[in-house]
Amino acid sequence: MSDEIKQSVSHIEDAADEKPTIEEASTAEVFIEPSVDAKIATLKEIVGPDRVALEKKLVRRLDYMILPALQIIYILNYLDRTNIGTARLGTLEEDTNLHGTQYNTVIAIFFVGYVLMQVFTNLLLNKVRPSIFLPCVMICWATVSACSGAVQSYGGWIAVRFILGFVESPFFAGSVFLLSSWYTKKELASRIALMYVASQMSGAFGGLIGEAILGRFSHDNLGIAAWRWLFIIEGVITIPVAICAMFILPDFPHNTKWLSEQERALAQLRIIEEANREDNYETQSLKKGFTDAFKDPALYMIWILQLSICTAAGVNAYFPTIVQTLGYGRTKTLLLTVPPWIVSALWSIATCFSSDKHKERFGHIMVSLVIALVGFIIAASTMNIAARYVSMIMMLMIYGGLTTAWSWASTTLSRPPAKRAVSIAFINAFSNISSTYSSYFYPKSSGPRYLQGMALNIGFTALAIVFTIITKAYLVYRNKKLQQANEEDLAVEGKRGGSKSTALADKWYCDPHYRFTT
Repeated sequence: MSDEIKQSVSHIEDAADEKPTIEEASTAEVFIEPSVDAKIATLKEIVGPDRVALEKKLVRRLDYMILPALQIIYILNYLDRTNIGTARLGTLEEDTNLHGTQYNTVIAIFFVGYVLMQVFTNLLLNKVRPSIFLPCVMICWATVSACSGAVQSYGGWIAVRFILGFVESPFFAGSVFLLSSWYTKKELASRIALMYVASQMSGAFGGLIGEAILGRFSHDNLGIAAWRWLFIIEGVITIPVAICAMFILPDFPHNTKWLSEQERALAQLRIIEEANREDNYETQSLKKGFTDAFKDPALYMIWILQLSICTAAGVNAYFPTIVQTLGYGRTKTLLLTVPPWIVSALWSIATCFSSDKHKERFGHIMVSLVIALVGFIIAASTMNIAARYVSMIMMLMIYGGLTTAWSWASTTLSRPPAKRAVSIAFINAFSNISSTYSSYFYPKSSGPRYLQGMALNIGFTALAIVFTIITKAYLVYRNKKLQQANEEDLAVEGKRGGSKSTALADKWYCDPHYRFTT
C-alpha cells in the first residue's frame, strides 16, 4: 500500500476515537424498535466492554482489506473501459474503418449495456456473496475487453462495447452498496472517495501505460497492431487480480468469514445503532425495496444532480483528444494527461475527507462544481495553451462533487438495504446514461476548441448547481419536520420519539431523532 493511502487510512482511524457530541449522545438512547433493542443488547454482550479499542481495530482492518482491493479493481475497471480513448491515438479508426460519428456511437453503446443490468444486479447483490459475485464480474469484463483487440469492423465494435457495458455494470454500484453496508455515515464519504479516486488515477496511469504499450508495440509485433495489444494486455492482467479478490473482499457484516464472531457482532452493531433499525439481508423483500426507492423524492433529486455532473464529466472519455488540442505529439499528449488526473484525485480525497469531518455535503459539492464551471468557461473562451491546460485541470475537479454526491445518496437513501441497493444502482445507471448522448458533444469537426462540448458542459454544470441547492433545501425540510414532530410528541405524550415522529420516521425509514446530512 502506498504511503499516501496509509496516511489517508491513518487519518480515517483517528475518526474512530472521536467522542460523540452532546447532541449525538442525547439521541443515542432514544426510541428504538423493540426487536432491534433486543438485537442490540445481544450484540453488545458479544462485543464486551472494550468497545472503543475493538472498534478502532475493526475499522482499521476493514480499511486495509477493503479499500486497497476496491482501488486496484476500480483502476482495472476504468482502464478496460476507457482504454479505447488511448487506442484512438493509434490506428484504431483506420484499421477498423470507422468514419464520421461512428467512433462516438461506439463510445455511447457501452452505456446502453451498462444501464440495462444495473438495478437488477444490485438487487441480486443484496442476496448473494459480494466476495464471489464481484470477482466473477471482473473476469467477465476482462475477457470481453481482451477480445476488443480482435475487432475488425464498426459492427464488431458495437457488439463488443455493448457486452462490455453489460458485464461491467454491477461493479461500481455494487462497490458503493458494499461500503455502505460496513461504514457509518460519518465514515462513508471518505471511503467512497478513496475508492473512486482510483478512476482518476486510472486516467493518469492509462496515459502512461498506453504510451508504453503503443510505443513498445509500434512495429506490429506478431502482425498485431499496437492498439490491439493495448486491449489484450490490459484485459488479461485483470483476471489474476479477480481471483485474488475472492479471498480479500468481505461479504456482509453478519457473514464475513475472515472476521471473528466478536468483530462481526461489532460490525452489525455499528450499522444498527446508527439507524436504530436492523439490516436483514435475507428476509427483506426485493419488491418492497424497489417500491420504497421509487416513492422517495430524494431519489430523483440526487439522480438529476448526478446525471448533470456525469454529463459534464463525460469529457473524460475524450480527455486525450482535448489535451491533443494543445498541439503536441502523441507521447507528450499522453504524458500531459497525467497531472490533471492526479490533481483531480487529490482534490476528491481532500473534499470528501473534509465533508466527513464537518458532516456537510452541500458546500463541498458546490465548491467543486463552481471550479469546474470556471474551467469549462475558460476552455470555451480561449486557445491560449497555458490557459487551456489550467482549464483542463479545473474541469476534472468536478469529480470532487461527484464523489461527495455519492455519499449524499448513500446516507440519504440508506435504509432498508434493498432500498439502498435499488437507489444506488438506479442513480449510477441512469446518471451514466448521460454518456449515450455526451459522446456526441465532441465531434472532430468542432475541434480544436470543441466549443459545442464546452458550452453544453457549462449548461449541465449549472444544472447540477441548481439541483444541489434543491436537494439541500429538501433535506433541511425533512429535518425540520422531524424536529417539529418530536416537539409535538413532547407536548402531547411527554416524550420525544412518540407516535407522530415515529410515523414520520417510518415514512423515511429512519429513527425519529435521526437527522439527514445536508
